[in-house]
Amino acid sequence: MASRTPLLAGVAVLVLACFGISRTFVAPSPNGVTAPALRATAGSRPDGQAAGRSSTLGVAAGVALGLAAAAGLASRRQSKTAARYSTAQVLPALTWVKSGVTLAELEPCQLIAKQLVGNDVLIGKDESGTLFCVSNLCPHIGTPMSEGADVIGDVIVCPLHGSSFSVKTGELIDWCPSPPIIGPLTGLIVEKKKLLILDCRSSFFGGEIEVLVDVNSKKAYEADFWRGVLDAQGKDDGTYY
Repeated sequence: MASRTPLLAGVAVLVLACFGISRTFVAPSPNGVTAPALRATAGSRPDGQAAGRSSTLGVAAGVALGLAAAAGLASRRQSKTAARYSTAQVLPALTWVKSGVTLAELEPCQLIAKQLVGNDVLIGKDESGTLFCVSNLCPHIGTPMSEGADVIGDVIVCPLHGSSFSVKTGELIDWCPSPPIIGPLTGLIVEKKKLLILDCRSSFFGGEIEVLVDVNSKKAYEADFWRGVLDAQGKDDGTYY
């Protein structure tokens, strides 16, 4: 609404100026009696020429102000956001990234979720105190493991349907055993998958945990998304992008 104020002001000035053409000006006569002066449009009498020129200048000024206000509004109006995306194939780029968590902060069976350069990871220790790092999203339907997952020995159990995986290899141990009937039914519609395991280590000085992640994972995901959108639209000749 604020951006329209200059334009509205210019339009108002222009309208008032246009109305000024037909206004009647009252001027005193030589004998002290006021008499209506000629309208700006009449201009046939010599004493009405000055009033006509004044009104014409007022109209021109109003038009100029209106155009200036519109031009100022157009110059301040933000352009549309340009589309910035790529459908090119993005290759992985594995890099050791600091997690901000130290080895001393973790207790056995404790889990800490982190997002490292677009990667949702879960750092923890098994019952023996061995450090591990896995994907925070269950491969079933993407449930965050950090929302109540249990660590039993070297196995992590999803809090939603009870799927369990080895934290050392990511191998599937049990697929959607709970709740009864509902859990197994939800497992039937999704292909069984392993849990993603990520390499991790603790630094020599300070003991901060570092995780080996793909720093291009977000770009690769977005490129796949836009390729899918364009393929769904297709080209005019029936082919695909």
